[in-house]
Amino acid sequence: MMKICSFKTLIIVVMVALLVLPVVGCAPKAPPPPPPPPPAGTLTVEPAKIDQAMLKGVLPALAKALGLPEAAAAGLPPQMGILAIPVKFKGTGWQPNEIVTVELVVPPDVAMKGLDRERGEDAVGIAFATTDDQGNFEVALERVSKVDWLLRGDFLPTMALDTKSLGNPLPNLVYTLRAVGEDTRAVATTTWDLQLTPPAAPPAEKPAEPGKLTFEAAEYTNAELGFSVKYPKDWAKQPPDTLLFYAASPAQVPVLFVDAEEAATFAEALKKSLEGAGGSGFKVVSEKETTLADGTKATAAAIEVTLRGFGAKAFALGTQKDNKWILVTVGTVELLAPYNEAKFSEIVHTLQFKK
Repeated sequence: MMKICSFKTLIIVVMVALLVLPVVGCAPKAPPPPPPPPPAGTLTVEPAKIDQAMLKGVLPALAKALGLPEAAAAGLPPQMGILAIPVKFKGTGWQPNEIVTVELVVPPDVAMKGLDRERGEDAVGIAFATTDDQGNFEVALERVSKVDWLLRGDFLPTMALDTKSLGNPLPNLVYTLRAVGEDTRAVATTTWDLQLTPPAAPPAEKPAEPGKLTFEAAEYTNAELGFSVKYPKDWAKQPPDTLLFYAASPAQVPVLFVDAEEAATFAEALKKSLEGAGGSGFKVVSEKETTLADGTKATAAAIEVTLRGFGAKAFALGTQKDNKWILVTVGTVELLAPYNEAKFSEIVHTLQFKK
């Protein structure tokens, strides 16, 4: 009896083995380990450092490219010089005919539009290159990337540069640049010293004594209409064209416009005057009644207008005399010089009439 049971047991074991063997033979093999990453090449950037001296040095060329007078270069924000500085990224030792992405690593405490840190993103792609058959590349940093990622600015729907958005460049830091091959395990890095942000402005000047101007003044007098206006002494008289008088600071902005126009309202007269001087897109931001030092009632307004293709802000004052509005306007292109309503108001309020 024991022998018969042993034989049956043996038969069962053999049958189970025959059933299991095909299954074992069909089991998938473990995948082979991934190939090692290709060797990463090198990455360099030229220039390796961009400082304020370099930025300011190219502002005259930039002003010319923008169609501005050479004197306006002094009023351009230094960070705009990056638009005129050629920047190149170079690499060697990459795979032939490979696409390499150059990324700017953004520190955690630096804001950057379009960067999704919740998804683990820590960099933005600022340039893209294709290597040659030797694995080398050279690529320039395009103007759009300079505006988007270095100046953190914007473009208008017309694709024109939004000059009002360029006041927030990257903070002054030594940044990491990262080159990434098609196999994202192939990575090379280098550093880039960017000093785009101008130094802090000096403390504001102390207010002048009551009744005393905060600036050394020159004076424009119109004998025919019987009035005068004072303005900073270092502002130079310009060809007036359609205006009665036109003066500009050494940097070409701010400017002073003096004019006289017939119109039903102050706003209509001011719009007519500025459009005659080449302006467009006139808009009154705020308007109020005011009184001149000689007791004359007047109207003052903060306005916006486009001059020579640039958005400008101004403070204007007007009063009627002999069916004409006498208009005094001080304005600036904020890209070149900040809007200072207190000072601009002080200038236009120097309007006086002969008794």
